[in-house]
Amino acid sequence: MTWRGLKTCSLLALLLMHSAQTAVAIAEPPDSRSLIAALNYNFAKYADWPGEEQADSIRLCYFTDSFKNSFTELHDKAIFDKPVSTRQINDVEQTSHCHLVYIDRSERDILQRLFIYLRDKPVLTVSDIAGFVDDGGMIEIVRVNNKFRFKVNMSRMESSNLKMSSQVLKLAVEVK
Repeated sequence: MTWRGLKTCSLLALLLMHSAQTAVAIAEPPDSRSLIAALNYNFAKYADWPGEEQADSIRLCYFTDSFKNSFTELHDKAIFDKPVSTRQINDVEQTSHCHLVYIDRSERDILQRLFIYLRDKPVLTVSDIAGFVDDGGMIEIVRVNNKFRFKVNMSRMESSNLKMSSQVLKLAVEVK
């Protein structure tokens, strides 16, 4: 099995594990935030950015303070043999230093400004906001039968020179 194949199998196992834990996550919002942070890590793990080999770390960013502990749990992880760094950001202009930006549904009001600012920049955008991929986001986390799933806007990713593993795309409930 190839390295990419092993990575895909581990993603599948992680997604299945998260799906099994979702019933608990619904009762415990902090667990739900940890699952969402873990999904963001896995999306980053299976994405390809232009020039990523020159990066000293893979930077995962988020806006909402309530996700601080969940994203901080990712500090001991690595992607492409590079350490993962996480950062809470407060303004759209800070996103250009990120590989991935998670936008919580409480931050809906910044979306249009964010999409304009990041237009054609290689920053993977992820959110749980309903209609996120239709509005210009790249990955939308949705709940289907009390399980976390996701939708992907491939045309938006391609316009930003980002690639996602085809094995991950097979797991999406919708790819546009």
